[in-house]
Amino acid sequence: MTSSAVAPAAESPFPHYDTEGFYDEMFDPVGVPRAQARTLVEVINGLPAGELLRRQRSAEQALLAMGITFNVYGDSAGTERAFPFDLIPRIVRAQEWERIERGLKQRITVLNQFIDDIYHDQKILKDKIIPEEVIRSAIFFRPQCAGINPPNGVWCHITGTDLVRHGDGQIYVLEDNLRVPSGVSYVLENRDLMKRTFPQVFEGLRIRPVDEYPSLLLETLEAISPGGTRGKPLVVLLTAGMYNSAYFEHAFLAQQMGVELVEGRDLFVHDKTLFMRTTRGPQRVDVIYRRIDDDFLDPLAF
Repeated sequence: MTSSAVAPAAESPFPHYDTEGFYDEMFDPVGVPRAQARTLVEVINGLPAGELLRRQRSAEQALLAMGITFNVYGDSAGTERAFPFDLIPRIVRAQEWERIERGLKQRITVLNQFIDDIYHDQKILKDKIIPEEVIRSAIFFRPQCAGINPPNGVWCHITGTDLVRHGDGQIYVLEDNLRVPSGVSYVLENRDLMKRTFPQVFEGLRIRPVDEYPSLLLETLEAISPGGTRGKPLVVLLTAGMYNSAYFEHAFLAQQMGVELVEGRDLFVHDKTLFMRTTRGPQRVDVIYRRIDDDFLDPLAF
């Protein structure tokens, strides 16, 4: 964190910026840059007029050129759109993030225990903590999963938790995405683009890296490989295909992890063992990272 002086408010691009009525993560209520944002404000203050807008447009063009897009379901034009990119980064202090991280670990552990209970003893229903009709009527409640024991008792290995900053300055959970969460590929690509757009900010602050995510994801997937696997487990990423809204992410993560990107037609079961069709013949599959909804998993059960 740098300690150099910040340009006076009157000389900055934000002289009339009003922070009243909400919590601003860059400026405090009187318009002074917060400690973690000082370097960023200094960089922006040093840009020529119009340069910030030029960099924003340049970043958006780069996203399109790199194919970092998504499809919008229901769009009759069927066009791909660049993922929204905000040039101004949100900087979270390490002390605050450590607290958030502890809370998320605790939350995900509880969510796993809740799902395991729902598909086994249902103590939370018997004790009337949650009304039974709330669970039975839930659109994603799957009676077919009753009695299943996933490896290590983990139901949701990958979660996407949406966080929001309230007006009181505290971070709250908006929702938990546990089925097929998406979006991490955009985080990785946006970070790379941000480093090229504002290199001074990354030089002036100790920003935690995010590029280890694919390797950590692969480790998580390999860790749930069933016993009896010979050598390194074979992991595949199951996609619905190129017309899926998150297909860019499917292809990106498969490439980053060094695993095969497959569709349902690429797989078959023989003697209770899953195989992948390849030009060299069938290959046994140990772990599937599925990126399709439950409804499309099994035409007999769903």
